[in-house]
Amino acid sequence: MDKKKKSSGLKAGSCLCLALFSFLSVQAVLFAFPRTEGGQLQDLETALRVANFLDEVERYQRENRGYQNKIAEFSEAEVSSFFRYIFSEESPTVKTIELKLLPANKIEGWILLNLKDQGLPSYFKEEINLYFVARLETDRRRVRLDIDKLYFETEPVHPAVVNSLIDLIARSNGLEAQRLDSWYELPAGILDLKTARGKLLVYY
Repeated sequence: MDKKKKSSGLKAGSCLCLALFSFLSVQAVLFAFPRTEGGQLQDLETALRVANFLDEVERYQRENRGYQNKIAEFSEAEVSSFFRYIFSEESPTVKTIELKLLPANKIEGWILLNLKDQGLPSYFKEEINLYFVARLETDRRRVRLDIDKLYFETEPVHPAVVNSLIDLIARSNGLEAQRLDSWYELPAGILDLKTARGKLLVYY
């Protein structure tokens, strides 16, 4: 895949990534998330299926100034691979991510955070497991996560605590901080997002 196509798809992907996770988004005994080990090339190929789709949808809207009125389906494995790749390119703080997609726009997730060299207080571990349960909300081509449950390791935590952590990490990296409940624009050409069991439905 050439750099131009790759960068365009990843640019759209970055927007979707922020839209769905606000940069960081229960309980470990409730969820048996598979830990990804190795297979980086295969993971990249899976991720680029989503990136290439976003690239094509963006190009169609730019050339035709309209939507296609179609629905694309991506498995939770494809979506997880996509976000792993985006985060690996743009945020080393997110070491890996696994998602479960459920009916009625419900999402369960596990994120392994690498907090080393982030300038955080010494009582923070270098790696932290973050678990969440959330509902995907969309409105007029905007999207956000409505967090229902949030855990650091096995301890429940209020979203305000995570927002404070986001502020600390953003400042240490010279970035603008986002909030867990912030609204984001969907990528160009995308009308709406919905979840079903094990898959993401993309309306475009």
